[in-house]
Amino acid sequence: MTFLEAECFRDLGRYYDCIGTAETLEADGLTTASPELLSRVLTIKSVAAQGAGELADALEFATSAVALCESAELRSEICIAALTALVAALAENDRMDEAWQQCQSLIKVLDASNDAQMAGKGYWAVGNVAFLRQDPNEGVRYHQLAAEHLSPSNDLSLWAWFNRASAAMRFAAGIADTEAEDCMDRAELAASIIGLTDDVRRLNQLNRAHWHFQRGEVDEAAQLLVPICVESPSMAHQTAGEANLLLSKTLQVKGDADAALRHLKDSQAYFIQSGAKDRADQIADEIAGFPQAS
Repeated sequence: MTFLEAECFRDLGRYYDCIGTAETLEADGLTTASPELLSRVLTIKSVAAQGAGELADALEFATSAVALCESAELRSEICIAALTALVAALAENDRMDEAWQQCQSLIKVLDASNDAQMAGKGYWAVGNVAFLRQDPNEGVRYHQLAAEHLSPSNDLSLWAWFNRASAAMRFAAGIADTEAEDCMDRAELAASIIGLTDDVRRLNQLNRAHWHFQRGEVDEAAQLLVPICVESPSMAHQTAGEANLLLSKTLQVKGDADAALRHLKDSQAYFIQSGAKDRADQIADEIAGFPQAS
């Protein structure tokens, strides 16, 4: 029941409550005596730490979970969960070559899995890494595989999260086709059924803003982005970085260079806080070449 409590905190976006509950589990004698239970706890902590923007901690937890899987030869579903968390954590920490290497190990386990829901999560993570490696064709392919395995009837919240994340990845890759719009619409529909947390509301608005931006509808994009960015201090650092970066691009198109530069600097600061060094370095280059930079 304590595992379930931790998972509920995670799904509600109460990531620090999730980590605290998982730490209680981790200290329990039953957990310390069982590599399987300890791997599960570390995996939950990794996913929650990613959600909270604590990316270095997320990587540490997932690495330990996978090491336990390998040393104790744990069940495939435990290994899939740990590897999926590790792939995501490596990608969030901009360690793409290592992430793709772990993806190959994950794919082998996924192809032999009979657990459709777990396989869907794994293919989703592989697709994310492909997108981040600037390989949108592979990204779409693995996200389509994920969509074939994930079902709203099994877990509506997870299905909504996948569609929201897939839409975001496609928009970031410059793909604003009908399939991307369908992902966004499905995520919003699911959220209307299961309810909106603040995190979900912001992410849905961010996707909708990105959709408008891709279509050249910059006024509509700005109207959605400004209130999101006002809430930046209470958001996950990574999400705040993405929102401020997109608002900066939108304001540049609108001709407001001073505000665009301000949000570009805010974006860099949030990416630094999240541990996304490569993203922060890329933005530093943009700031250095910005017409209004001094």
